[in-house]
Amino acid sequence: MERTILHIQVPDFCAALEELRDPSRARRPLAVADPTSRAVVQAVNRPARREGVLEGMPLARAQRRCRGLLVVPCDRSFYTRAHGVIARDLAGFSPLVEGAALGRFFVDLTGTRRLWGPATDTACRLEDELFSRRRLAARAGLAGNKLVSQAAAACVEAGDVSRVFPGAERAFLEGLPVTLLPGIGPATAAVLGDLNIRRVGELAALAPAHLFPVLGRRAGRLLELARGEDPLPVVPFERTAELRVVRLLPADEIDRDRLEAFLFDMVEESGWVLRRQNRMPGRVRIHVRHADGVERSGSRSLPAGSEILDRVLFGAARDLFRAVTTRRVAVRRIVLEWSQFRMPFGQLSLFPDRRVDLARERRIQAALDAVRGRFGRSAVRWGVAT
Repeated sequence: MERTILHIQVPDFCAALEELRDPSRARRPLAVADPTSRAVVQAVNRPARREGVLEGMPLARAQRRCRGLLVVPCDRSFYTRAHGVIARDLAGFSPLVEGAALGRFFVDLTGTRRLWGPATDTACRLEDELFSRRRLAARAGLAGNKLVSQAAAACVEAGDVSRVFPGAERAFLEGLPVTLLPGIGPATAAVLGDLNIRRVGELAALAPAHLFPVLGRRAGRLLELARGEDPLPVVPFERTAELRVVRLLPADEIDRDRLEAFLFDMVEESGWVLRRQNRMPGRVRIHVRHADGVERSGSRSLPAGSEILDRVLFGAARDLFRAVTTRRVAVRRIVLEWSQFRMPFGQLSLFPDRRVDLARERRIQAALDAVRGRFGRSAVRWGVAT
Protein backbone atom coordinates (compact mmCIF):
# COMPACT_ATOMS: atom_id res chain seq x y z
CA MET A 1 0.00 0.00 0.00
CA GLU A 2 1.29 3.45 -0.92
CA ARG A 3 1.97 5.56 2.14
CA THR A 4 0.20 8.89 2.57
CA ILE A 5 2.09 11.22 4.90
CA LEU A 6 0.78 14.63 5.89
CA HIS A 7 3.10 17.33 7.17
CA ILE A 8 1.24 20.16 8.87
CA GLN A 9 3.11 23.21 10.07
CA VAL A 10 2.19 26.41 11.88
CA PRO A 11 4.55 29.09 10.51
CA ASP A 12 6.40 31.08 13.18
CA PHE A 13 4.75 28.92 15.84
CA CYS A 14 6.23 30.51 18.98
CA ALA A 15 5.63 34.05 17.74
CA ALA A 16 2.07 33.11 16.74
CA LEU A 17 1.38 31.89 20.29
CA GLU A 18 2.73 35.13 21.74
CA GLU A 19 0.39 37.06 19.43
CA LEU A 20 -2.54 35.00 20.71
CA ARG A 21 -1.56 35.95 24.26
CA ASP A 22 -1.71 39.63 23.31
CA PRO A 23 -3.37 40.35 19.94
CA SER A 24 -1.89 43.87 19.84
CA ARG A 25 1.51 42.25 19.25
CA ALA A 26 0.40 41.02 15.82
CA ARG A 27 0.74 44.54 14.42
CA ARG A 28 4.33 45.02 15.63
CA PRO A 29 7.63 43.37 14.70
CA LEU A 30 8.11 40.73 17.39
CA ALA A 31 11.03 38.50 18.36
CA VAL A 32 11.22 35.75 20.97
CA ALA A 33 14.56 35.80 22.80
CA ASP A 34 16.01 35.37 26.27
CA PRO A 35 16.54 38.73 28.04
CA THR A 36 20.36 38.65 28.11
CA SER A 37 23.00 40.81 26.46
CA ARG A 38 24.22 37.93 24.27
CA ALA A 39 20.82 36.48 23.42
CA VAL A 40 19.97 35.00 20.04
CA VAL A 41 16.61 35.47 18.31
CA GLN A 42 14.67 32.20 18.60
CA ALA A 43 11.48 33.10 16.73
CA VAL A 44 10.00 36.06 14.84
CA ASN A 45 6.63 37.06 13.43
CA ARG A 46 5.95 38.18 9.86
CA PRO A 47 6.32 41.96 10.46
CA ALA A 48 9.76 41.34 12.00
CA ARG A 49 10.77 39.12 9.09
CA ARG A 50 9.84 41.92 6.69
CA GLU A 51 12.26 44.16 8.60
CA GLY A 52 15.08 41.66 8.05
CA VAL A 53 15.03 40.04 11.50
CA LEU A 54 15.67 36.28 11.30
CA GLU A 55 15.93 33.32 13.67
CA GLY A 56 19.48 32.71 14.89
CA MET A 57 20.45 36.39 14.60
CA PRO A 58 22.11 37.99 17.66
CA LEU A 59 19.46 40.03 19.44
CA ALA A 60 21.64 43.15 19.51
CA ARG A 61 21.96 43.07 15.72
CA ALA A 62 18.21 42.47 15.33
CA GLN A 63 17.45 45.51 17.49
CA ARG A 64 19.81 47.66 15.43
CA ARG A 65 18.14 46.47 12.25
CA CYS A 66 14.61 47.06 13.58
CA ARG A 67 14.40 49.89 16.12
CA GLY A 68 10.78 49.16 17.00
CA LEU A 69 11.35 45.44 17.65
CA LEU A 70 9.26 44.05 20.51
CA VAL A 71 11.27 41.41 22.39
CA VAL A 72 9.30 38.75 24.30
CA PRO A 73 11.02 36.30 26.71
CA CYS A 74 11.04 32.69 25.57
CA ASP A 75 8.39 30.63 27.40
CA ARG A 76 9.27 27.14 26.24
CA SER A 77 6.92 25.36 28.65
CA PHE A 78 3.99 27.35 27.20
CA TYR A 79 5.02 26.51 23.64
CA THR A 80 5.50 22.83 24.50
CA ARG A 81 2.05 22.59 26.11
CA ALA A 82 0.43 24.15 23.04
CA HIS A 83 2.37 21.75 20.81
CA GLY A 84 1.05 18.80 22.82
CA VAL A 85 -2.54 20.06 22.65
CA ILE A 86 -2.36 20.25 18.84
CA ALA A 87 -0.82 16.78 18.66
CA ARG A 88 -3.74 15.37 20.63
CA ASP A 89 -6.17 17.12 18.26
CA LEU A 90 -4.44 15.51 15.27
CA ALA A 91 -4.46 12.09 16.97
CA GLY A 92 -8.22 12.03 16.45
CA PHE A 93 -7.53 11.42 12.75
CA SER A 94 -4.64 8.94 12.99
CA PRO A 95 -2.89 7.05 15.78
CA LEU A 96 0.44 7.85 14.12
CA VAL A 97 1.20 11.51 14.88
CA GLU A 98 4.78 12.68 15.29
CA GLY A 99 5.68 16.05 16.76
CA ALA A 100 8.72 16.72 14.59
CA ALA A 101 9.45 20.10 16.21
CA LEU A 102 7.45 22.87 17.86
CA GLY A 103 4.50 23.60 15.58
CA ARG A 104 5.46 20.88 13.06
CA PHE A 105 3.73 17.51 12.82
CA PHE A 106 3.74 14.40 10.66
CA VAL A 107 0.47 12.48 10.40
CA ASP A 108 0.34 9.07 8.72
CA LEU A 109 -2.98 9.00 6.83
CA THR A 110 -2.29 5.66 5.14
CA GLY A 111 -5.48 3.58 5.10
CA THR A 112 -7.74 6.33 6.49
CA ARG A 113 -9.64 7.09 3.27
CA ARG A 114 -12.70 5.06 4.30
CA LEU A 115 -12.89 7.00 7.56
CA TRP A 116 -12.13 10.55 6.46
CA GLY A 117 -12.26 10.56 2.68
CA PRO A 118 -9.47 11.67 0.31
CA ALA A 119 -6.24 12.74 2.00
CA THR A 120 -6.38 16.23 0.47
CA ASP A 121 -9.83 16.77 2.00
CA THR A 122 -8.54 15.54 5.35
CA ALA A 123 -5.62 17.97 5.20
CA CYS A 124 -7.98 20.87 4.49
CA ARG A 125 -10.25 19.80 7.32
CA LEU A 126 -7.33 19.65 9.76
CA GLU A 127 -6.22 23.14 8.77
CA ASP A 128 -9.76 24.45 9.24
CA GLU A 129 -10.15 22.80 12.65
CA LEU A 130 -6.78 24.05 13.83
CA PHE A 131 -7.76 27.60 12.97
CA SER A 132 -11.30 27.40 14.37
CA ARG A 133 -10.28 25.67 17.63
CA ARG A 134 -6.82 27.13 18.28
CA ARG A 135 -6.78 30.29 16.14
CA LEU A 136 -3.58 29.13 14.46
CA ALA A 137 -3.11 29.21 10.68
CA ALA A 138 -1.25 26.21 9.25
CA ARG A 139 0.03 24.99 5.90
CA ALA A 140 0.15 21.37 4.80
CA GLY A 141 1.99 19.05 2.45
CA LEU A 142 1.00 15.55 1.31
CA ALA A 143 3.34 12.95 -0.17
CA GLY A 144 4.43 9.35 0.10
CA ASN A 145 7.14 10.05 2.68
CA LYS A 146 8.11 12.49 5.41
CA LEU A 147 10.83 14.36 3.53
CA VAL A 148 8.73 15.24 0.49
CA SER A 149 5.62 16.09 2.52
CA GLN A 150 7.66 18.53 4.59
CA ALA A 151 9.14 20.10 1.45
CA ALA A 152 5.65 20.36 -0.06
CA ALA A 153 4.35 22.20 3.00
CA ALA A 154 7.26 24.65 2.86
CA CYS A 155 6.28 25.67 -0.68
CA VAL A 156 2.83 27.07 0.16
CA GLU A 157 1.35 29.80 2.34
CA ALA A 158 -0.69 29.26 5.50
CA GLY A 159 -4.15 27.97 4.65
CA ASP A 160 -2.99 26.07 1.55
CA VAL A 161 -2.27 22.40 0.85
CA SER A 162 0.37 21.07 -1.55
CA ARG A 163 0.35 17.46 -2.76
CA VAL A 164 3.11 15.50 -4.48
CA PHE A 165 1.79 12.32 -6.10
CA PRO A 166 3.70 9.01 -6.13
CA GLY A 167 6.45 8.94 -8.73
CA ALA A 168 6.84 12.73 -8.85
CA GLU A 169 9.04 13.08 -5.76
CA ARG A 170 12.37 13.51 -7.52
CA ALA A 171 11.02 15.96 -10.08
CA PHE A 172 9.40 18.01 -7.33
CA LEU A 173 12.62 18.31 -5.33
CA GLU A 174 14.93 19.08 -8.26
CA GLY A 175 14.66 22.87 -8.21
CA LEU A 176 14.72 23.31 -4.43
CA PRO A 177 17.86 24.40 -2.51
CA VAL A 178 20.03 21.66 -1.00
CA THR A 179 19.64 23.26 2.45
CA LEU A 180 16.10 21.87 2.48
CA LEU A 181 17.49 18.36 3.01
CA PRO A 182 17.98 17.13 6.59
CA GLY A 183 21.67 17.03 7.48
CA ILE A 184 22.74 19.87 5.21
CA GLY A 185 23.54 22.87 7.35
CA PRO A 186 25.62 25.95 6.50
CA ALA A 187 28.95 24.09 6.61
CA THR A 188 27.86 21.23 4.31
CA ALA A 189 26.07 23.69 2.02
CA ALA A 190 29.32 25.66 1.71
CA VAL A 191 31.23 22.50 0.76
CA LEU A 192 28.62 21.64 -1.88
CA GLY A 193 28.63 25.25 -3.07
CA ASP A 194 32.35 24.96 -3.77
CA LEU A 195 31.40 22.12 -6.13
CA ASN A 196 28.73 24.35 -7.71
CA ILE A 197 25.96 22.19 -6.21
CA ARG A 198 23.17 24.40 -4.91
CA ARG A 199 19.98 22.63 -6.02
CA VAL A 200 18.68 19.23 -4.98
CA GLY A 201 18.59 18.09 -8.61
CA GLU A 202 22.31 18.83 -9.01
CA LEU A 203 23.06 16.73 -5.94
CA ALA A 204 20.79 13.87 -7.05
CA ALA A 205 22.61 13.65 -10.39
CA LEU A 206 25.95 12.81 -8.77
CA ALA A 207 27.30 9.29 -8.50
CA PRO A 208 28.08 8.06 -4.96
CA ALA A 209 31.74 7.65 -5.90
CA HIS A 210 31.98 11.38 -6.64
CA LEU A 211 30.32 12.50 -3.42
CA PHE A 212 31.89 10.06 -0.95
CA PRO A 213 35.37 11.73 -0.92
CA VAL A 214 33.69 15.02 0.02
CA LEU A 215 31.03 13.97 2.55
CA GLY A 216 32.19 10.53 3.64
CA ARG A 217 29.63 8.09 5.02
CA ARG A 218 26.83 10.66 4.81
CA ALA A 219 27.02 10.68 1.02
CA GLY A 220 24.77 7.66 0.47
CA ARG A 221 22.01 8.89 2.77
CA LEU A 222 22.05 12.41 1.30
CA LEU A 223 21.82 11.03 -2.24
CA GLU A 224 18.76 8.98 -1.23
CA LEU A 225 17.11 12.09 0.20
CA ALA A 226 17.99 14.14 -2.88
CA ARG A 227 16.20 11.53 -5.00
CA GLY A 228 13.08 11.74 -2.83
CA GLU A 229 13.66 8.45 -0.99
CA ASP A 230 12.81 8.51 2.71
CA PRO A 231 11.60 5.26 4.32
CA LEU A 232 11.55 6.63 7.88
CA PRO A 233 8.23 5.89 9.63
CA VAL A 234 6.05 8.36 11.50
CA VAL A 235 6.95 7.86 15.17
CA PRO A 236 4.00 8.21 17.59
CA PHE A 237 4.01 11.42 19.59
CA GLU A 238 4.37 9.82 23.00
CA ARG A 239 7.71 8.37 21.91
CA THR A 240 9.04 11.74 20.73
CA ALA A 241 8.49 13.65 23.97
CA GLU A 242 11.69 15.22 25.26
CA LEU A 243 13.19 17.13 28.15
CA ARG A 244 15.31 20.04 26.93
CA VAL A 245 17.74 22.28 28.80
CA VAL A 246 19.37 25.25 27.05
CA ARG A 247 22.37 27.27 28.24
CA LEU A 248 23.59 30.48 26.63
CA LEU A 249 27.02 30.78 28.26
CA PRO A 250 27.85 34.08 30.00
CA ALA A 251 30.90 34.39 27.73
CA ASP A 252 32.26 32.39 24.81
CA GLU A 253 34.12 29.50 26.43
CA ILE A 254 36.85 27.18 25.15
CA ASP A 255 38.19 25.71 28.40
CA ARG A 256 37.20 22.04 28.53
CA ASP A 257 36.80 21.86 32.32
CA ARG A 258 34.57 24.95 32.44
CA LEU A 259 32.45 23.69 29.55
CA GLU A 260 31.93 20.35 31.27
CA ALA A 261 31.03 22.18 34.49
CA PHE A 262 28.27 23.99 32.59
CA LEU A 263 27.17 20.63 31.16
CA PHE A 264 27.07 19.05 34.63
CA ASP A 265 24.84 21.88 35.87
CA MET A 266 22.47 21.15 32.96
CA VAL A 267 22.50 17.44 33.82
CA GLU A 268 21.71 18.25 37.46
CA GLU A 269 18.74 20.37 36.40
CA SER A 270 17.34 17.72 34.07
CA GLY A 271 18.10 14.85 36.46
CA TRP A 272 16.06 16.58 39.18
CA VAL A 273 13.07 16.77 36.82
CA LEU A 274 13.48 13.19 35.57
CA ARG A 275 13.57 11.72 39.08
CA ARG A 276 10.51 13.69 40.15
CA GLN A 277 8.66 12.35 37.09
CA ASN A 278 10.20 8.85 37.48
CA ARG A 279 11.25 8.79 33.83
CA MET A 280 14.42 7.20 32.49
CA PRO A 281 15.60 8.57 29.12
CA GLY A 282 16.64 6.14 26.43
CA ARG A 283 18.50 8.69 24.33
CA VAL A 284 20.58 11.82 24.87
CA ARG A 285 21.22 14.54 22.30
CA ILE A 286 23.60 17.51 22.51
CA HIS A 287 23.64 20.53 20.21
CA VAL A 288 26.32 23.22 20.46
CA ARG A 289 26.74 26.56 18.73
CA HIS A 290 30.29 27.87 18.43
CA ALA A 291 31.32 31.51 18.62
CA ASP A 292 31.80 31.59 14.83
CA GLY A 293 28.19 30.48 14.25
CA VAL A 294 29.00 26.89 13.27
CA GLU A 295 26.69 24.34 14.92
CA ARG A 296 27.40 20.72 15.79
CA SER A 297 25.14 18.05 17.25
CA GLY A 298 25.07 14.37 18.05
CA SER A 299 23.02 11.78 19.89
CA ARG A 300 23.39 8.30 21.32
CA SER A 301 21.30 5.68 23.06
CA LEU A 302 21.51 4.93 26.77
CA PRO A 303 21.65 1.29 27.92
CA ALA A 304 18.38 -0.21 29.08
CA GLY A 305 18.21 -0.39 32.85
CA SER A 306 20.39 2.67 33.48
CA GLU A 307 19.81 4.69 36.63
CA ILE A 308 18.51 8.28 36.94
CA LEU A 309 21.51 9.48 38.94
CA ASP A 310 23.24 12.77 38.17
CA ARG A 311 26.72 11.30 37.85
CA VAL A 312 25.48 8.37 35.76
CA LEU A 313 23.59 10.65 33.39
CA PHE A 314 26.60 12.97 33.23
CA GLY A 315 28.84 10.09 32.17
CA ALA A 316 26.73 9.56 29.06
CA ALA A 317 26.32 13.28 28.37
CA ARG A 318 30.02 14.04 28.83
CA ASP A 319 31.16 11.32 26.42
CA LEU A 320 28.77 12.62 23.78
CA PHE A 321 29.77 16.24 24.45
CA ARG A 322 33.43 15.40 23.87
CA ALA A 323 32.55 13.71 20.59
CA VAL A 324 30.58 16.76 19.44
CA THR A 325 33.05 19.47 20.51
CA THR A 326 36.14 18.50 18.54
CA ARG A 327 36.71 21.98 17.06
CA ARG A 328 39.15 24.30 18.80
CA VAL A 329 36.64 27.14 18.72
CA ALA A 330 34.88 28.65 21.73
CA VAL A 331 31.35 27.47 22.52
CA ARG A 332 28.52 29.98 22.91
CA ARG A 333 25.41 27.84 23.47
CA ILE A 334 24.69 24.27 24.65
CA VAL A 335 21.41 22.38 24.27
CA LEU A 336 20.90 19.11 26.17
CA GLU A 337 17.94 16.89 25.28
CA TRP A 338 16.70 13.64 26.82
CA SER A 339 14.10 11.56 24.97
CA GLN A 340 12.63 8.07 24.41
CA PHE A 341 11.48 7.88 28.02
CA ARG A 342 10.66 4.69 29.87
CA MET A 343 10.11 3.61 33.44
CA PRO A 344 13.39 2.96 35.31
CA PHE A 345 13.78 -0.66 36.25
CA GLY A 346 17.28 -2.09 36.15
CA GLN A 347 20.56 -2.01 38.00
CA LEU A 348 22.98 -1.71 35.07
CA SER A 349 25.71 0.93 35.09
CA LEU A 350 26.68 3.31 32.34
CA PHE A 351 30.28 2.86 33.51
CA PRO A 352 31.08 -0.78 32.67
CA ASP A 353 34.82 -0.11 32.92
CA ARG A 354 34.60 1.54 36.35
CA ARG A 355 33.54 0.27 39.74
CA VAL A 356 30.68 2.54 40.65
CA ASP A 357 29.03 1.81 43.97
CA LEU A 358 25.43 2.28 42.84
CA ALA A 359 24.01 1.76 46.32
CA ARG A 360 26.20 4.60 47.61
CA GLU A 361 25.31 6.77 44.61
CA ARG A 362 21.61 6.21 45.27
CA ARG A 363 21.96 7.23 48.93
CA ILE A 364 23.87 10.40 48.03
CA GLN A 365 21.35 11.27 45.33
CA ALA A 366 18.40 10.68 47.64
CA ALA A 367 19.96 12.94 50.29
CA LEU A 368 20.61 15.70 47.75
CA ASP A 369 17.07 15.48 46.40
CA ALA A 370 15.60 15.60 49.91
CA VAL A 371 17.46 18.85 50.64
CA ARG A 372 16.47 20.30 47.26
CA GLY A 373 12.85 19.29 47.76
CA ARG A 374 12.74 21.25 51.02
CA PHE A 375 14.94 24.26 50.26
CA GLY A 376 14.99 24.51 46.45
CA ARG A 377 17.08 22.98 43.69
CA SER A 378 19.98 25.38 44.16
CA ALA A 379 20.26 24.74 47.92
CA VAL A 380 22.94 22.07 47.48
CA ARG A 381 25.07 21.12 44.50
CA TRP A 382 27.90 18.82 43.58
CA GLY A 383 31.36 20.30 44.17
CA VAL A 384 34.35 20.21 41.83
CA ALA A 385 37.64 18.77 43.07
CA THR A 386 40.64 21.09 42.66
